[in-house]
Amino acid sequence: MLIPDFSIINFNPIGIGFSIITLGVIYYFLNLEVTRRQRVEAILRQQTERERLVSQIAHQIRKSLELEEVLTTTVAEVREFLQADRVLIYRLWENGTGSAITETVLPEYTTILGETFPPEVFPREYHQAYSLGKTRAIANVDQADVEPCLAEFVKQFGVKAKLVVPILQENRQGDKQQDSKTPASTPYLWGLLIAHQCDRTRVWESWEIELMKQLATQVAIAIQQSELYKQLQTLNAELEHRVQLRTQELATVNVSLRAEIAERQRTQAALQALITASPRAIFTLDLAGNVKIWNPAAEKMFGWTEAEVIDHPNPIFLDDQLEEYNTLQESILQGTTYTRVELRRLKKDGTAIDIVFSAAPLHDSDDSINGMVAVIADITHQKKQEEQVRLLQSVVVNTNDGVVITEAQPIGKPGPHIIYVNEAFTRITGYNPEEVLGKTPRILQGAKTSRVELDKVWNALSHWESVTVQVINYRKDGSEFWNEFSIVPVADQTGFYTHWIAVQRDITGRKRLDEIRMALERERELSVLKTRFFSMASHEFRTPLSTALAAAQLLENCQDEWDNSSKRLRNLQRIQLSVKNMVQMLDDILTINRAETGKLEFNPKLIDLEEFCAYFVEEMRLSTNERHTLSFACQGKAVYAWVDERLLRSILSNLLLNAIKYSPEGGNVNLSLEFKSDTVILQVQDQGIGIPLADQKQLFQPFHRGKNVRSIPGTGLGLVVVKKCVDLHQGHINITTEVGIGTTCAVILPLEDKS
Repeated sequence: MLIPDFSIINFNPIGIGFSIITLGVIYYFLNLEVTRRQRVEAILRQQTERERLVSQIAHQIRKSLELEEVLTTTVAEVREFLQADRVLIYRLWENGTGSAITETVLPEYTTILGETFPPEVFPREYHQAYSLGKTRAIANVDQADVEPCLAEFVKQFGVKAKLVVPILQENRQGDKQQDSKTPASTPYLWGLLIAHQCDRTRVWESWEIELMKQLATQVAIAIQQSELYKQLQTLNAELEHRVQLRTQELATVNVSLRAEIAERQRTQAALQALITASPRAIFTLDLAGNVKIWNPAAEKMFGWTEAEVIDHPNPIFLDDQLEEYNTLQESILQGTTYTRVELRRLKKDGTAIDIVFSAAPLHDSDDSINGMVAVIADITHQKKQEEQVRLLQSVVVNTNDGVVITEAQPIGKPGPHIIYVNEAFTRITGYNPEEVLGKTPRILQGAKTSRVELDKVWNALSHWESVTVQVINYRKDGSEFWNEFSIVPVADQTGFYTHWIAVQRDITGRKRLDEIRMALERERELSVLKTRFFSMASHEFRTPLSTALAAAQLLENCQDEWDNSSKRLRNLQRIQLSVKNMVQMLDDILTINRAETGKLEFNPKLIDLEEFCAYFVEEMRLSTNERHTLSFACQGKAVYAWVDERLLRSILSNLLLNAIKYSPEGGNVNLSLEFKSDTVILQVQDQGIGIPLADQKQLFQPFHRGKNVRSIPGTGLGLVVVKKCVDLHQGHINITTEVGIGTTCAVILPLEDKS
């Protein structure tokens, strides 16, 4: 092996410098080549990544038909690949609004997913350019060519740079989003694929724009594929549904055929049952006019049995064969249906009845007419009712009494309103029908119309009862007339009251005759009263006057009577008693007169009734000289009562004196006092002669006395005075009596002051 000997080499300095320069040039060009190759490799890697991304998304589209999943994957991959802050798909709707339907965004920035924006955010005039494939890359939203309103809008979401690529679809017939001004060949704008840079401005590279366009195309394919898939699913579902329906139809055909036969049999049975149970006569005839069906109602209505008519001519028209019926039968057999023909026919026994005849042709399975069916209703009763209604209408129209018909409105509701008046009503009141129809009968009422009688009417209306009253009513011209009217409720067949009928009669003339008759009766009664008064006065005043005069004459003419102190006292007492009786009679007459003229004074005050009655009974004991037994009893909790002491004394004195007068000597007379919650009852009971039934109706007539009083003195004014005094207290008096047993007089007075 040879080892070079460098020591013998000859180094040339010029050669060495040239070599160094040569090596530097070679290194420079080698470095340029390396840089160029690195850039090419970077471009190739980016292109590979873009192709991978597009291929991945395309694969995702082919793999999944779920549009939402594809869109979500797309925006996530794009944001990651472009290192953008936000990527979203903006969907345009038919009404011009838009929404972010898919979005991926870094956590520090506001999300806009699901928000809907008005048409002003993306005006329709921009759609045309984007429909032609325009893209928009904005490096800085503050630059001059960006609309101020758009820049202001995107800034609220922190956007500084944005890249917008349209998502286009084929313009298929029926797409509603297609603008009317857009040619049919132009794709329509489905939405936008948008990338946002929020942390800085950004110049978008051409490959980035191209990538977004490719991805938008893939999204458009996914959208179309999803729509086609949905259509295919719908068509498949419809097809499956149709197949299922057809299968079911085919499966039920046999069942339907079998059921049809059974249904026909059931229908035939039901029809036969219906004909048998029908309340109307039903029969059928064949083309020869012979009866084929004759139901029980026909038997009952006409009298012929089924055995008598089957396969024989129709007996209803057999006797005379009416030309009208023959024409009708021929018309039916030619296809005409008759719903209502009124006829009068004879039954088997010769009785005439009115009928309604309805008939129609019968068809066989070939739809040929092979006979007729007839349904007949007996309207004989209805005809009679119609005749009765006609007669009643004639009576109502022509009667001299006014007739008013009103609605039967429930109590508490407006009404009842007048719906009919006859001519007599107009003659009586002066009102024409059109002046009162729709109004209430109150138009006849006025100041003198009795509220008591009207209350009777309202009470009858509330209980659906009839009532008759007499009231003063007023004619149209304002004149008064006495109206006697009767009101009767009218019900329908179900019992529901529908109307009121009022029959009115002008009884003014009769009332005047009654007033004259009553005046004559009062005059006669006054004459009788005067006769009684003079008879009573001549007797009742003569007796005490005669007694007083006889006693005075004895004292005057007989010295012995005057000198004897006991005889003198007895005669003086006779004079005093006679004068006292006359004064009492005069007081009773004056009391009655004052009460009749309204001048009897009533001055109630609070008094102790128990104490007053006990003291009064004690006074009566002293005055009766113990010829009768007087007793007093009190029941209930005694309280003070508002009474007129003077009138109460008159009540008790008259009742007790009557009880003593008409009781046998030594008999018992009881006064009882009973306190209730708001009333007090004063009751006087004796064991006297009683009052005959015939006299009980005249107990409170002046100067009237019972037939059984015999020689017992009296004026017949006591009970009259008691009644007047009780009335002033707004109380009432009850008398129960039995001849030979005794009489009980009960006076009921209110405890409170009602003056």
